[in-house]
Amino acid sequence: MASPRLGGGPGGRLEPERPGEPGARAGLTTGPTTRLIDRLEQAGYVRRSPATDDRSKVIVEPVGKPAELDEVMTPVRREVGEILAGCTDDQLDVPYDYFRRAARAYERAAERLRAGS
Repeated sequence: MASPRLGGGPGGRLEPERPGEPGARAGLTTGPTTRLIDRLEQAGYVRRSPATDDRSKVIVEPVGKPAELDEVMTPVRREVGEILAGCTDDQLDVPYDYFRRAARAYERAAERLRAGS
């Protein structure tokens, strides 16, 4: 199976990918990843279709709402990039430091959840 890569394609566009990739990034095993994709499919955000390179595999593609969200978010991402491009290195140090430390905090929380504590 594959699932949509959020912001992973050119210009941040949604692209199909194997479910193990986003599952691993989220710290999910195959069971929870499959349940997540099931829920996304039931909500109308993705659809499953046979992989063109291997008929035994499934591709999960964004449809409907995620595609519409991507259309709205692409110009926003571009604008945010322009804003950041206008900042000095000193101005960027604070948000970059925050996001680095916040990402580590979320990673530690995911590790604790996987460990069952």
